[in-house]
Amino acid sequence: MRSVPSRLVLLASAAYAALFFALGADRYATFHSGADLGLFVQTIAGAFSGFSNTFEGTNHFAYHFSPILFLCAPLLQLAHSALALVAIQAVATAATAPALYLIARRRTSERNAAGLACIALLYPPLQGVTFTDFHETAFAPAAVAWLLWAIDARRFWIAGVLLIATLAVKEDQAVAMAFVGAVGVVYFARRREPAGVTFCVLAAVVSVATFVGYFSLVRPMAGNAGAWMPEHFYAWKGYGGAAPLGTQVVARVSYLLEAFVPLAFLPFRSRALLLSLPGFVEVLASREPLTYTMGQHYAAVWVPYVLVAFAIAGAGLLQRGDRRSRTWVRATPVLCVVMLAAFDPLHLGHFLRWPNADDRATDALISRIPQSASIGTYDEIYAHLGFYPRAVIGIRGLPQFVLENTKYRSARWDAILAPQLRRAIGRGEYAEVARIGDVVLYQRTTGGSPHASSAGSAV
Repeated sequence: MRSVPSRLVLLASAAYAALFFALGADRYATFHSGADLGLFVQTIAGAFSGFSNTFEGTNHFAYHFSPILFLCAPLLQLAHSALALVAIQAVATAATAPALYLIARRRTSERNAAGLACIALLYPPLQGVTFTDFHETAFAPAAVAWLLWAIDARRFWIAGVLLIATLAVKEDQAVAMAFVGAVGVVYFARRREPAGVTFCVLAAVVSVATFVGYFSLVRPMAGNAGAWMPEHFYAWKGYGGAAPLGTQVVARVSYLLEAFVPLAFLPFRSRALLLSLPGFVEVLASREPLTYTMGQHYAAVWVPYVLVAFAIAGAGLLQRGDRRSRTWVRATPVLCVVMLAAFDPLHLGHFLRWPNADDRATDALISRIPQSASIGTYDEIYAHLGFYPRAVIGIRGLPQFVLENTKYRSARWDAILAPQLRRAIGRGEYAEVARIGDVVLYQRTTGGSPHASSAGSAV
């Protein structure tokens, strides 16, 4: 890609990655990142020594099949900062645009293709996947988009490599890839392209084998933490916490509108949209609204297929050249901006601000805690403790240290964790050893003075 339009796509993708890294860095610095970031830093930092975290309490493979996380380990260790994962996620999602450019370029001019790829970077659901806390599914949009490009271009050896990369993202990708393979068999059979049929048959077989192998071999070897964690999303039987049916229907319809209005429903003009079906079923069949709330990582399972369908449909309209078709396509960046402003799926007003004295105080107290010590806290501080292998959320097991901002509020902290801490302090199990403003560090007193622990004093 050496033409002016291709360079524009690369520049836009780089700018997108840089912008979202900056936004993510601010979110992290101001203690607005959630537990997932700490969970994944702990897991990846121990990639070759347990591949686990204290939140899940066992090898991560017992929860998800995500070998792609091993590729993050060198950069994370080199940077020794959770911001490495913020950067990886920003770059990974930005890499979706060049694939869309190549797909569109097969159907229209380079200039038109570049415009469509750049519009995709304005797509609110993609931006939501980028800005949310790091998660393995963030690799899916680019991996799937590049895979579909390779299949579309009949570069099946490259597609094979990309298929393996996609299957390494998470176990749900095996279901999606089996579906892609099945649809691909029909597509290529109708066109009498035996090479395409062969690849898609193999893709479906490998995907099914990956799915079966994960549950029959990998999870048991990883410690098999009982029932597969995502099952609770679909445990409707006996569930009494569901919202009224009308509310559920409205929420799901609203989600679909947020998915398709920004693209002016253009993806429906391409049969490639069919490939998004498993992803939409995965999020919309859940009993928990979190999965069908924009701004969450769950959207990554359907976003690439919607964007590929948009690129194909948009290219077709632009190639027709009539005014109505061009106006339809040109409406999409405006709609994307309007949806970002009106619905704010990134929730920038909540997550972003200038760092303040409490942030500096929290960082200062964290620096006093020995890295080998156990420490309890809440989600947003836990996100900064990924390189503390014994950091936990809450105070289970009576960790050596507990760190809190007394002004912090959350439903779980206020109702469960903070009362546990107050009772432990009341019993004399913890004593305050350092305070900077509203940020307080406690140390366990059990077995010695407030300043004594097996890891040494923090102050």
